[in-house]
Amino acid sequence: MPLALLLHGAGSDHTVWALQARSLAQHGWNVAAPDLPGHGASEDLDAITTIADYAAWTVDFAAAAAALAGSKDIALVGHSMGACIAVDAASRLNGPLSRLALLGAGETLRVNPGLLADTLKRPLNAHRFIAAFGHGTGAHFGGAESPGLWMLGSTMALLDRCLPEVLHRDFAACNEWEGSESARSVTCPTLVVAGAKDRMTPPKAGRALADRIRGPRSGGDRGGAGFVTVADAGHMLMAEAPGAVTRCLRGFLGAK
Repeated sequence: MPLALLLHGAGSDHTVWALQARSLAQHGWNVAAPDLPGHGASEDLDAITTIADYAAWTVDFAAAAAALAGSKDIALVGHSMGACIAVDAASRLNGPLSRLALLGAGETLRVNPGLLADTLKRPLNAHRFIAAFGHGTGAHFGGAESPGLWMLGSTMALLDRCLPEVLHRDFAACNEWEGSESARSVTCPTLVVAGAKDRMTPPKAGRALADRIRGPRSGGDRGGAGFVTVADAGHMLMAEAPGAVTRCLRGFLGAK
């Protein structure tokens, strides 16, 4: 069976992929959604300071997970910071990598200096801003596909579980990342998925990244990556539009 490796974003953990991981696992894929170092239940590593460091860790993890699962077909899926990591890792994994899906992504992920400072000095303020700015307008007034889910509150709870120094490192790493060179090195079929109301990585940023990638489109031989927008969703795509994201990934990955 093929292996789908799902990479979460800054300050998050594997739980953001719960619905997508379950669906892919039920439709022909081995699925690994790790907690990146310092997140969730994973031990932090002093050597991790940049996106390139996270990517090196991901390459090692992918090799170990594929060997354990007996999978020779690997797909990488990343959201936000996880998408940055996936781009860098994909440029090193082009041989065994069959698919790359990038959600909430751009060639860069600049962070406001005030927000970057708040992640250490005023973490609660940072969490409130990330939750509010990261969701589309619909999430501020209910609208969750899952009954009873408070999306902003869930994001706040997720960020509260992350150590301030880890969130600060994540945002600093995103702020310093330049993905244009890595993107040009990606040769596998790639899909970029953007929330139509994403203010952190607007659709134009996702399209610019898609245009930078030279690999073949899924199902064709044209250069560049495929690009899809999800209506009424902000940056927190997997929570705001879980059904649409899941269908998009299953279609792109060829899940049965």
